[in-house]
Amino acid sequence: MFSRRADDYVDEVLAIAEFAYNSSVNRSGLSPFEVVMGYRLRKPIDLPMSIGDRPCAITESVAHHLHELHDHIKRQSAISNDNSKSAADSHKRLQEFAIGDEVMVRVRPERFPM
Repeated sequence: MFSRRADDYVDEVLAIAEFAYNSSVNRSGLSPFEVVMGYRLRKPIDLPMSIGDRPCAITESVAHHLHELHDHIKRQSAISNDNSKSAADSHKRLQEFAIGDEVMVRVRPERFPM
């Protein structure tokens, strides 16, 4: 009787998890695979039956596309960061103190070792 080890299942699940992560779209509107490679991850159902253009024939256009894609990601990340900052800042309230006001200061010992 043949039995499989638990490590064999982990290898299978890890490959599926990696594929799922690399093809998932994040806040930038792109997947990790698309950010690195410059084009959308093609799933097995999307693959053509015949081989199309060779990558070496379109290298310059791919490089140009990657530069545009990375610029787009930087802009989207900046917008996302600005939105997050605005949301966090909306919960803060401005407090002004005058000279002589008494305030309580909390000092963490790990930040100021004695």
